[in-house]
Amino acid sequence: MTRIRAFSFQSASVFEVVNMHRTTKHFLFKYPMCLNLGAYGSYFATLFLCVILTHVHCDQLNNTKSCVDLYEKGVELYLENNFSECVSYLEKAVTEYHKYRKTLQNCRLACKREAEDSEPLYSVDIDNLMFFEKTIRTTLCAIKCHDKLIGDSASFNINEDIENLFEKKKPYEYLHICYFQTKEIQKAASAVFTYLVSHPNDTTMLSALKYYSSFDGVDLKEVVNFEARDYVYMFSHGLAAYDEKDWKAVIDNMEESLVDFIQAEEECRAQCEGPFDHGWLPDFFPSIANHFTYCLKCKSGCYSKLNSINTEKHEDLLPSHYHYLQYAYYKVGNLRMACEAVASFLLFVPDDETMLSNKEYYMKLPKVEKTFFKPRSEALKYIQRLTYERKLLKFIEKEFNFQTLIPEDSTKRQKPQFIITKAEGELNGTKRFVAEGLMSKEQCKSIRNILKIYSKIGDGYDTGSPHTKNERIEGISMERVILLVHHEILNSKYLEILLEITESAKEEITKYFSIEEPLYHTYTHFVCRTSLKDSVKNHNELSHEIHADNCNIYPDGVCEKEAPSYTWRDFSAIIYLNDDFLGGEFFFSSNMNPDSIQSSVHPRCGKMVAFSSGGENLHGVKAVQKGTRCAIGLWFTLNPGYKENYRDLAYDVIRHNREKNDETYGHNKSS
Repeated sequence: MTRIRAFSFQSASVFEVVNMHRTTKHFLFKYPMCLNLGAYGSYFATLFLCVILTHVHCDQLNNTKSCVDLYEKGVELYLENNFSECVSYLEKAVTEYHKYRKTLQNCRLACKREAEDSEPLYSVDIDNLMFFEKTIRTTLCAIKCHDKLIGDSASFNINEDIENLFEKKKPYEYLHICYFQTKEIQKAASAVFTYLVSHPNDTTMLSALKYYSSFDGVDLKEVVNFEARDYVYMFSHGLAAYDEKDWKAVIDNMEESLVDFIQAEEECRAQCEGPFDHGWLPDFFPSIANHFTYCLKCKSGCYSKLNSINTEKHEDLLPSHYHYLQYAYYKVGNLRMACEAVASFLLFVPDDETMLSNKEYYMKLPKVEKTFFKPRSEALKYIQRLTYERKLLKFIEKEFNFQTLIPEDSTKRQKPQFIITKAEGELNGTKRFVAEGLMSKEQCKSIRNILKIYSKIGDGYDTGSPHTKNERIEGISMERVILLVHHEILNSKYLEILLEITESAKEEITKYFSIEEPLYHTYTHFVCRTSLKDSVKNHNELSHEIHADNCNIYPDGVCEKEAPSYTWRDFSAIIYLNDDFLGGEFFFSSNMNPDSIQSSVHPRCGKMVAFSSGGENLHGVKAVQKGTRCAIGLWFTLNPGYKENYRDLAYDVIRHNREKNDETYGHNKSS
């Protein structure tokens, strides 16, 4: 009988391995994601410490922090060589993510069962209304479940990129080093192994595992996958029991493994039922079909995701359970269960010669009846669903083009045409203009989402509310965006979008003002201003007082280029991301008196106001009375000594991520 082989691991929960303190050799694994990147990796270590990554400081461990907060803080502690605290935060980050994932999955599965078990409102199914009734019931249940178990907790402020970070086991790239530095070598080896289960071809981590295994006291039999489901261990124990001819133990372990494997796949499938950008055709039925196809494609990958035993993929993992069960049941004399296992296995592999031979043998036994060869209910349901879903996917691939049905990236759709809408004359000044069409609605939405999740209060300013007590200012600098992308917390496509937009702005400004010298970005700031709920309504103070961008204005109206002003700034621009708020208009002024407004600009997605940075363009921002106003602030210089050097690094990060993704794709494809 052909069998899947596996190491015999002890069953262990996440991080429940016994602490093992060993004498260690000096080992510096400083930058796990930059090992072969030379100055690139060293630069990031410095940048990380200069620009604090966490958008919510975690001064102490508690249950109110989200998994991404804890992860970012753990990485920061790692870079500060605070390895014991690094372990605490990264372990907590993984635990919080699993709590989030389990809660989400349980909600979706429970609501699906509740809708299936409910009595229809009407006994006759007209126009598929029963399907929509169940959909409505499921939705209502999901809303209630979300409110009850999740609410407004920061622990569940998680987007797709954050999910991918944890699903790809990124925390273990740091955690194994922190374990090593705290002399927990056995745990370090397990952390590396946990990562390798998802990335079996990662040469760096393979080398790390080999290195850790060379230490005295490290037992390879005790190396565990911290995130392994119970079925991995139950299956392994079942194999060991098979070798020992302990047939009752084979049955007990394989039956438990089977239940847990199917449950694990159900949970994986539930995880696939998340949000999706319908994009090109948001009509009713196309939207349903589009979202369903997106989820179905995700669900079809769950089996492959789960069929790994100790870093090795086994396409026959699920049917192999029935192979072992049929023989074990035969050995204990339970022929009916043995025959059911045979019939169940043949659903998956109908032409397997060994099992067909076993079936023929069983049928000759005097106590065996033909009716015994009935597939088990869970196997029949599984194979029926699998068959239907494969037929659906095959039909979709034949009749549709996936690139048409599921857009690769909605943020890359064609943006509106760039048009100058107001020039100097209409704005009552000099060296200024307003334009529309620099960004699409999808791009505006993407950047607002980044600000919503990753911005820091007061980022770019010395305080959280530098101009008025009635507003909260939250921002994110270009440096921080680069760091988030480098550490794979944020998808690199968003950095590409930001670079594309801000470079386009520079090109249009250069063209409009006929600038013949090279123009450089000197600072880029993404910022939102939010009116506080308890602020005085219709307050008159400005959101940003009247000022010039490169000089200090004195009472006599003279604007001197001197410290602390940014004297190297030559041109400025603001690109707006939304208009769903009250107030917040940008304005030009002839002097420091708020009553001397020359012209105003009402924000709207993709609108840009650009102007020279000197005293000829005094400007300010009116108070945000209600809602949140988001924009991109851009400043440019003709002095190359003040150019924004982080931009060169941004392109390096994008190139590095592409190379890494290409390498990962190549490995996956070859395997």
